[in-house]
Amino acid sequence: MKHPKSELYSAMIPTFAAKNTIGFAAELETLALSVENDEDLKMVLSNYENLLSAIDKSAEIIDNQSRTFEGQVLVVKTLLEIAAEEYAIGVVDGNINNKFEYQDALGFTTVAKNILNSFNSLNSTEDIKRNKIIQIIDNLSTLWPSLVPTERISGDASKILTAVDKINSL
Repeated sequence: MKHPKSELYSAMIPTFAAKNTIGFAAELETLALSVENDEDLKMVLSNYENLLSAIDKSAEIIDNQSRTFEGQVLVVKTLLEIAAEEYAIGVVDGNINNKFEYQDALGFTTVAKNILNSFNSLNSTEDIKRNKIIQIIDNLSTLWPSLVPTERISGDASKILTAVDKINSL
């Protein structure tokens, strides 16, 4: 989890400035540092929860169209596409090439699933679609056998992109 601000967050800064909000840079940096410094798992998880809370607060500023179920499905697909990019850097020919990118891919996938789980007021069609998407995401879990694997991984980024294609076909 190296340099998340420069890698991903910087593109969001103008939006946060336009909406007059601080965003979640501090929480993102705190989590990144705790992972890089190999802090205790309890501390890393606490920092992760703080980041998710800050992301949720920042999400409150988005427009109403983005808050719809379909708007959030679009966000989920975008997060999965980013996860595929990160995974492709992290895992090369079954070997962990970059553990930080590997972990980032897991983080994006987890946030995507959390977005879907946070929707409460869905009609029956949306609820069925949400459950199908969650199942598609759950099927990706084998790509991350552990947080810091030492063994070869039998998976590649194309599986994540295939999941996005499946979501598109729903």
